[in-house]
Amino acid sequence: MKFFTAACAGVFLASAVSAADVPSALQGRWLAESIDGGGVIDRLQTTLEVSAEGGFFGNGGCNRYRGQLKFADKGVAFGPAAATRMACPPATMDQEMKFFRALGEVADFAYDAATRKLTLSDKAGKPLVVLARMDEPAQITITVPGAQSVERNQVAYRCGEETVIADYINAGAVSLVTLTRGDTFTVAANVLAASGAKYAGDALVWWVKGDDATLFDLTKGENDPGLTCAPDA
Repeated sequence: MKFFTAACAGVFLASAVSAADVPSALQGRWLAESIDGGGVIDRLQTTLEVSAEGGFFGNGGCNRYRGQLKFADKGVAFGPAAATRMACPPATMDQEMKFFRALGEVADFAYDAATRKLTLSDKAGKPLVVLARMDEPAQITITVPGAQSVERNQVAYRCGEETVIADYINAGAVSLVTLTRGDTFTVAANVLAASGAKYAGDALVWWVKGDDATLFDLTKGENDPGLTCAPDA
């Protein structure tokens, strides 16, 4: 996966961040509701997550990104961020770049507990991004008898006009893949195949052969040719 430095690098003199420096109100998962005074595209999720250790990461709408917060006095800044280099439709890319530019100008924040909204503002107090707190996702723990370790490998695929993030999880005889397509999340298990690695979950079949994969939607019938997917360079 290739990364580039996103436009989140405002000039800000700051010290190193420790877990004690990160306000609890800033921590957590957030969904952008407005960027630079304008609305956001429906069903396009631009997200931000801030960890207790001061790391920040998320999805700009097309590309995943990550970086480190910086603090000085009572202010906060988003340090240079590394992001993937996937290409998406122009409107998606426009929203993402506005978001990255806004992060680069952030100097302060405010949290409204009543509305569960986080406002990131510049040094003059102008609101740049307004985000809503996202509920924490449920987590499942599975004990696999005899497995000594868990191997994970995440690959981003370009499937026609959409992006599919495949997270391969292997532990002993158990082999799973999670497929993220926009706001749709599917867990599929490895099944018998004549060749390659084939996974089935819900109404989807994910068949990997070599570096490429094919995504089949069983609701489209037996004659569905599937969607050809290649790793995003």
